Amino acid sequence: MKIRLDDVMQSFSYPFHATYYYYIPLETVLMFMNGMIYGKAVHGITTEEDVKARKEDFIKLPDLGENGRYKVMYGFMSAIPDGSAKEKVLAGLTERGFEGFDEAVREEKLLLKWFNYRDGIIKEFSRRWCRENGLELIE
Repeated sequence: MKIRLDDVMQSFSYPFHATYYYYIPLETVLMFMNGMIYGKAVHGITTEEDVKARKEDFIKLPDLGENGRYKVMYGFMSAIPDGSAKEKVLAGLTERGFEGFDEAVREEKLLLKWFNYRDGIIKEFSRRWCRENGLELIE
């Protein structure tokens, strides 16, 4: 079966507490968060229970989880060349979590560098997940 790289990568995006499924017949991604469905409407699918009842039509897409997201943020430190900027971003992350990291990255004008780093990691993880699950990627 084929799947688009962007669809797999979408499952790693924010918000943190969402679950993503790939609906095979329509080649579309459904996102569930707090019991609500977001994204394209699919006739007869309104809850995760509907997905589980028709599990042969769906693939649950991967999620880095909160720990995985923090690992990616800590990994970003190696991509920051400036010592003082690196210290500020690390302090923001360790003291205030994601919000502190985000604020420090913006203040140090590292947002584009962060997005490129994060997307590269997510792209590689998505490719590996597809290989491990026997899915052919459409890039």
